[in-house]
Amino acid sequence: MALVRFACLPMPSVGRQPSLRQPSLRQRSLRQRSLRQHSLFTTLVVTFFVLSVVGCAPRTQPVYQPGAQSPSTTTPSRRPHPSLDQAMHAAVSGLLDSQPLQSSPVTLVQPIQNLSNTYFPTQTYSEQLKAGLVSAGRITPVPETRVQAVRQSLGLAQNQALVDPSTIVQYGRMLGAEYQLSGKITAGSPYHLRLQLMDLHSGVIAWQGVETFVSE
Repeated sequence: MALVRFACLPMPSVGRQPSLRQPSLRQRSLRQRSLRQHSLFTTLVVTFFVLSVVGCAPRTQPVYQPGAQSPSTTTPSRRPHPSLDQAMHAAVSGLLDSQPLQSSPVTLVQPIQNLSNTYFPTQTYSEQLKAGLVSAGRITPVPETRVQAVRQSLGLAQNQALVDPSTIVQYGRMLGAEYQLSGKITAGSPYHLRLQLMDLHSGVIAWQGVETFVSE
């Protein structure tokens, strides 16, 4: 009788074994799909970031040539920009395309000078320009402590701008900088925004961009 009862017990079925393995295969498939989706998302994010930083800038030939005797200037837009913000955006786009900034050189960023009779927040623009170039890895900044020490040794006031090219070159070499980025706004109808990058080893203007705009 015991033998009959044992014989009536359900025997393990060979066909049920895959059901024990199926969850692991499904988890593996879901994991692979998740990895593919994450990789695609990362690629899209990186591509969007690159395009937003440099892909939207106007494509021009490299404007810096070693030994050049005259500055290369980007052509300003035909119509003035409706604001200083847009003029800055266009000028910086050209700057990002310049050859020197492809190697993240040590660069001294000078405050943008406002030579017009209209108020513009040039200090804010100067700080944002420097911070943006540093965070994007396009320049290596000169430590502020070194800047202050050199300025004191030369007897320069905190906001005193250097104009003479030979003095600028000497100043840059004392700081250990390769380039100096400076800018100015001049009055007119329309206003003019000029950014320029000077090679401090030779005193040659490596890149220069000019944009026009109307007052907000």
